[in-house]
Amino acid sequence: MYHQQWLQLVEQALDEIEKQYPKSQVAEKSKWRNRFREIKKSCDQMLESWAAVMEQVTKLMEKYPDLDGGDKEIEEEVWLHESAVRSFRQGQGYYGLTMFKEANQLFQQVVEQEPDFLLGRIYLGLSLFHEGQWHEAERHFQIVANTEAHDSFVGFAHQMLGCIAVKRGDDRKAIKQFSKVTSLLPDHADAWFNLGACHYRLGEYHEAVPYFYHALSINEDDWEAMYYLSHCYRHCQEWSSVSFWRLASYEKTNHPRILESIAHDYEEMGEHEQALAWYQRMLWVDPKHAGAYHGVAWNLWALGRTEEAILWLKKGLTLFRDNQSLLFAYVWMEMATGQVAKAERTLARLPLEQSEQPMWLAMRSHLSSHQGNYLEANRLAERLIQQDLPALRALGHYQRGRIQLEQKRVDEAMHHFKEARQLAKGWKDPLFFEGVCHLMKGCPDSTRTCWSEIVT
Repeated sequence: MYHQQWLQLVEQALDEIEKQYPKSQVAEKSKWRNRFREIKKSCDQMLESWAAVMEQVTKLMEKYPDLDGGDKEIEEEVWLHESAVRSFRQGQGYYGLTMFKEANQLFQQVVEQEPDFLLGRIYLGLSLFHEGQWHEAERHFQIVANTEAHDSFVGFAHQMLGCIAVKRGDDRKAIKQFSKVTSLLPDHADAWFNLGACHYRLGEYHEAVPYFYHALSINEDDWEAMYYLSHCYRHCQEWSSVSFWRLASYEKTNHPRILESIAHDYEEMGEHEQALAWYQRMLWVDPKHAGAYHGVAWNLWALGRTEEAILWLKKGLTLFRDNQSLLFAYVWMEMATGQVAKAERTLARLPLEQSEQPMWLAMRSHLSSHQGNYLEANRLAERLIQQDLPALRALGHYQRGRIQLEQKRVDEAMHHFKEARQLAKGWKDPLFFEGVCHLMKGCPDSTRTCWSEIVT
């Protein structure tokens, strides 16, 4: 029908605006704003027409109740005030177009006028949820959970209460809510999946696994459950199960995220040929995936194919000239191949704001150290140590350690490597250089102790 075609065109236009507007030049932004206003005006006109038609439908239902005896929603509306029905239908229209602010205002009117109208309150809660008004949304879903008799509506209310808890970062509370859903609605696949996801975020990977399996028993095509299972097994280092569920999820969907995860797995296992093949497959699926160019280049580098690696980075940078990961890898490879002057020129072209970011502070410190400017290298590394994130502070201490080691200040270097190790528990590089420090001090037994921890 016409309205379906119209809706499809509107959705396509809104998707285009969402993609193009953020990266448009100032002159182009006005074009997208005008287009958005035209769409909104068209939506308003359509909703007004729709509301008028629904008003006629409601009047006919009041006059001839037997016209449609199977629609519970309309059946309930027959007993509502005419203006409440009109607001509800308009709100549904806005909600369907993801215009939640406008929908929220209309559903608020409905609930104020007809507080016992269940669907009005549910839609209001959903609109508030999408608007990020967690407290108010929670209040309405709690009312539904406490007053409704039907398990399906009570279960839905607890599902949304669980989602609100997730949004607030309270996975423990969310688990309680999702558990209530599964007790009321045992075949609710989303609730089982959400239980698994909560345990996963809490780092409880063994506990998460059975919930994802339960979700799959209800919906065998749930590729996200398969994907999460692969991540759980990855944390448990059960690589055969990782590969099985990664590939199973990939068979269900050609999502680039899954391809990237498979490539990362092979990368971590040191199987660079396999990782390279999967990154190349990513480019075949999505030729404009910046991460794929980085992955291809890095694994070529790991395989000793240096010139090819640099060419892939250059190709990636022609498509994504401002991509931080590609640019960082390019500068790093320039320095690693002794092209220090080129690396310096590349860094000099960085905008000031970008050059002050932590990753570039580390690179600039490394370059200064390479050039023998230890004072500047230490100053930049110290700025990393002053950062809030432990990982960045660890990077700062590691860099300070490398600088001190180059200057043969072994005790100071060892101190910084130990600090880096404390801040980033799983990072092996500081441990390696701590072992080097022990060796330089004539303590080979301490060196062996450090290096034995690297391979365990």
